[in-house]
Amino acid sequence: MKTGEETAPAVLTVFELRVAELAATGTPATAIAETLGVSANAVAEQLRTIYRKLGPPRSVSRGGR
Repeated sequence: MKTGEETAPAVLTVFELRVAELAATGTPATAIAETLGVSANAVAEQLRTIYRKLGPPRSVSRGGR
């Protein structure tokens, strides 16, 4: 990226946001699928899309820092 170049913020769809919210609470993918009335494969695909848009989850702990 060039200096001063801005990147557009990642935008999640309403469905992706709901999947992300449930996943963030520790809800298993199978339970997310059941709650939202979709297949577990659909949830897995949405999680891949979310990670691609937002990046991988960051660790809360930094190894004792």
